[in-house]
Amino acid sequence: MIWVLVIIDNGTGAKLWFSDGQPIGEIRGGCESSHRLIIDKQGFIDITVPYSVLPSIVDLNNTVAICPEDSVNINLTIPGDGSFSFSITPSTSVHRSVLTGTLKPLPEVSDVDVSFFDKMMDLHYVPYQDVPDAPGRDVEEIKALGLRHFPFSPHSFQLAMAVYDWTTASFARMVLMKIFEYTSISATPYPLDSPNIATAIWKSNWGSYVPGNKAYMNSFMMKPASTLQDVQDQLRDVKALLQKFSAVQNRLLSAAFAAMPRTSVFYAPQLFSGQLDISQLSLDYFGIEMLECPLNAGPTSESLVVSLEAAMATFVKVGSTITTKMVWSFADSIDIAKHYQNGLIVVVNPPDNDSWVWDAASYITPLSDDPEKNEYTFAPGTSFVVESLDVRDIDEDERNKSVQFLTLKLHAPGSVRDDRTTQPPSRPLLNNIPARRSSGPKFNHHLMNKTGGRRCHCVDDAERKRLYSVFDMTNSRALGFAETAYTNGM
Repeated sequence: MIWVLVIIDNGTGAKLWFSDGQPIGEIRGGCESSHRLIIDKQGFIDITVPYSVLPSIVDLNNTVAICPEDSVNINLTIPGDGSFSFSITPSTSVHRSVLTGTLKPLPEVSDVDVSFFDKMMDLHYVPYQDVPDAPGRDVEEIKALGLRHFPFSPHSFQLAMAVYDWTTASFARMVLMKIFEYTSISATPYPLDSPNIATAIWKSNWGSYVPGNKAYMNSFMMKPASTLQDVQDQLRDVKALLQKFSAVQNRLLSAAFAAMPRTSVFYAPQLFSGQLDISQLSLDYFGIEMLECPLNAGPTSESLVVSLEAAMATFVKVGSTITTKMVWSFADSIDIAKHYQNGLIVVVNPPDNDSWVWDAASYITPLSDDPEKNEYTFAPGTSFVVESLDVRDIDEDERNKSVQFLTLKLHAPGSVRDDRTTQPPSRPLLNNIPARRSSGPKFNHHLMNKTGGRRCHCVDDAERKRLYSVFDMTNSRALGFAETAYTNGM
């Protein structure tokens, strides 16, 4: 089904944009599509077509109109008080001709945070320097993407750059400096588990992401290091500034995520994440990603590490609510999660409300260093309800054949539908909609040799091939030497 905005009563004369960058009067729609209308200084309207079977529906911020035909006009009124109303033509007689809804709020962006982030760019800590398989995206392209996705903000460039930088190896800085905070200790800033941070930085040992690499260490405000003690000494000197850097960029990320377009839950009925994001961290560090982890209360002499089994038996047990300390990255395909998993796959279901979109998940691929990498993100502070934990066998061509599966449900308030309207049908259950296995024909789920600093199975396969090649070469040389010796001995 397709739709078009034909009449807009814009009482305050606010500027209007669509996040796809196309003109306001463009024909839009399509099965399982969602488009975000941006109203300057007021808020957002997500216009979603969940499915195309007639009679279909068009949903504006959870206010739903039934569409009797496969093409409709939307007549929209924006009075400037945080609300909106609309009607469609042609329409049915089932609902009132005019429906009302509430704008989704614009995110707040701190001028102080932006000023600090600008300094980090001036000092070349942002973006990640010497990205493998450069050029990635240049500054002018990131500026243009910022104006497209965040035209309401004078800080559109910084918001876009924060997201772009997240999709490079800089993500490790933003993860480590969040999960190793003792967040239940009432201090500003939170105390840090510095030994674990230094060890995690030191133990990265693949590709260019090693402590002897200038760009990798620069992302942590450090110089190349040859020993763990060197990393520990440098971290002691920079950790206060590094923690502030992480906090500022995570706040900018949260604002950017809130402004990105939403995705229909019919397009992606489940989201999947291969954990842990940082390959040198074992599953014993998964539990500390949650605010509910008791270790967050200290003492700081006790390391932030808890076995997955202990976490699942206590604060991550079925029925519990957990809240992330860090950004969580997901894909809409289980095959992608398997490509990145290190022993755990997290599955997230939509909340039990009537929202037709993922309100808390942002599709950030348009701003990614790798435009082929499928990525959705949840901001720090997002809550989930634990539904189940089980062990499943995955395809034999993947590593860790037996993998833990943790199934969560996004925790969110109930339906935001305006009670003054006649109630259209609630969102159907998604149980019978199959999860997506693959988001496209790509085998590797990213551009060749583009890892974004996340170790995936491509890296393992390449290392295995290299080792086999060295082994074969060594054996061949040894065999040749033996044959020569045997011949000479004869």
